[in-house]
Amino acid sequence: MKTVGILGGLGPLAGAHFYRRVIDMTPAAGDREHIPVILISDPAIPSRVEHLSGTGESPVPKLVEVARKLIGAGASLLAIPSSTTSIYEKTIAEQIDVPIVSMIDEVTAAISRSRCSRIGVMGTTPTRMFHVYDEAFERAGIRAVYPDEETQSAMMDVISTVKEATAVNNHPQEGDVNVMTLLGRRTVELAERPWSRGVDGILLACTELPVIFPIPEYAASTTFSGELFNSTDILAAAVVREAYE
Repeated sequence: MKTVGILGGLGPLAGAHFYRRVIDMTPAAGDREHIPVILISDPAIPSRVEHLSGTGESPVPKLVEVARKLIGAGASLLAIPSSTTSIYEKTIAEQIDVPIVSMIDEVTAAISRSRCSRIGVMGTTPTRMFHVYDEAFERAGIRAVYPDEETQSAMMDVISTVKEATAVNNHPQEGDVNVMTLLGRRTVELAERPWSRGVDGILLACTELPVIFPIPEYAASTTFSGELFNSTDILAAAVVREAYE
């Protein structure tokens, strides 16, 4: 069985949630049958959003450094649980000698198997601006549909709040409702705005969103008849498959 290296901290909660989903999806009957995993969550990695927006330094040197640390610790397969950071995936891959399980390729393959053809992409503004999924989608006959500017701005506010330590670690309350729950409900409201009319699937592209998105609640209450795709779960399932192979 391969040892998996998780390049985390993109953000930290998303990386921890991804590892939990790898555990959940592993067909293990006991501790000894689980996948060996090395997770490095390095908060010193420069902001990908700031760099891609032209206001921050490149995260590539630090990303490569962390990838090499994972390999040095014994990882023979890497995963980067972040759609935005996938923009740098090829650059990182050129400087290391173990494979990276591509979130973009795996998400595209999963959507292709569903036969959906118009996908609403909920992610960071750089994911939209740099068309992270568009090329792979187009090859598979899938069209990416993005939120309007107002909705995209509101989505970035949600993603930023999930990354904030006060919301994540202290779970402050607003009345009797947990802030993370409120953020999840806010994300559902953003998904159901007019921009998503005509899509037959919605992709939770930013890996902060699956942390808060109330999937069972959403499935029970929404009038949306399409499919919901979770980038974290798709990548986790692919990592389990590759590790066992």
